[in-house]
Amino acid sequence: MAEMVDIELIAIGERLRAVDQDHVAVIADSIRQCGRVLQPITISRTFATRDALRPELTLVAGAHRLAAAKLAGLDVIPAEIVDDIKPLQAKLIEIDENLLRHELNPLDRAVFLAERKRIYEELHPETKHGAQGHNKGKNENDTMSFSKDAANRLGFNPRTIERSVKIATSLSPEVRKNLVGTELSKNQSELLLLAKQEPDAQIKIVELILDQKHGVKSVKAALERTSGKPKVVADTTQAEIKKLMDAWRHSGLTARRTFVRELSAGDRLLLQDLLDMATPDAEEAA
Repeated sequence: MAEMVDIELIAIGERLRAVDQDHVAVIADSIRQCGRVLQPITISRTFATRDALRPELTLVAGAHRLAAAKLAGLDVIPAEIVDDIKPLQAKLIEIDENLLRHELNPLDRAVFLAERKRIYEELHPETKHGAQGHNKGKNENDTMSFSKDAANRLGFNPRTIERSVKIATSLSPEVRKNLVGTELSKNQSELLLLAKQEPDAQIKIVELILDQKHGVKSVKAALERTSGKPKVVADTTQAEIKKLMDAWRHSGLTARRTFVRELSAGDRLLLQDLLDMATPDAEEAA
């Protein structure tokens, strides 16, 4: 249940996403018209010591609403309070709220999902780097992949999640910083093509597109201008895929059945996740 909290007592802390002042102004106008904040923010409450008289209040989710409430001249704001929450759990709440509100462009969504993946793997180390199935006694819930967990919680297609994480992890920090607020940050296809290029090439491509005097408006056009054709980073996984496919194709039915039977519960779950992700998206089939 929400409580009214003194705005000045709430510490902001480091945020994954910078506050958009234009968005804050829109929310502030709505607050002035309604006279209050309609959607409570989320804050954590901790006591520095057992005998501390006043708790420390830290924002978990709702940075834009908090900034808008200040801009609208409010002294208090409704807040859902969680006690003694761990930093990683607080960060996960912040990320999920932003993702669920669907206010993110493809670049922001990619950054949030990549950070969510990092936190998820830290909270569930057994799922990191394909660790599923190493311990046959684990419960299937413990070995659930990040993509499936995020899809269940956020309503995204697992393939969309994989693509977004690929974008965030393949683009250099400098390139991501330069893309913030640009039209390119709103185009997932362009971001995916950019993410496939070498880091040095990414910087040149973005500089070429952002420098409007060159008249280059797409990653493909920039690639054609700089190298004559799109250059994709060599993917070592292709060789591994070929080995797996060759081994499967040259195996008899008995060997295939034995292979599947020998898979652990975790490996079976991982295989099912991969099969789900291999199913074409509705948007691709259209």
